[in-house]
Amino acid sequence: MSTIPAWVAPTIAIAMVVIAACLLAMGAVAVAIGLGLRSRSRAFSAQLTTLTTDARVLLARLKHEVEAYVDLSGEARTKLKGAMSAVETRLEDLDALADVLQEEVQESALSAASLLRTVRRSGSLLGVARRAIKRRRSARRDG
Repeated sequence: MSTIPAWVAPTIAIAMVVIAACLLAMGAVAVAIGLGLRSRSRAFSAQLTTLTTDARVLLARLKHEVEAYVDLSGEARTKLKGAMSAVETRLEDLDALADVLQEEVQESALSAASLLRTVRRSGSLLGVARRAIKRRRSARRDG
């Protein structure tokens, strides 16, 4: 059998030390990266918490505004229905007034026509009476 040269053992020991140092360095880098990620994740978490809080406040304000608009819309709808009802009532009253005025105008026109007919008849009767009186006077003068 052959013997192992004397330089192999120290070389293996040095290689093992280098490998161990590399593993320690990699572990230190991994720890440093982990700590950096941890601090960044905490900062990100804080920003996310702030953003979430702001979003909740904004959502609450938006909800309040929407509810206010819904209330306003309901009030406006109620007032509009009332106004429409009032206008409808007034239009019905105006229609009734127009019907009454039309009937009154027709009755007045009929009364005026009747009066005019009566005046014409009276006038023609008066004309006949005048002519008769004139004839009598003429006959008395002549005779």
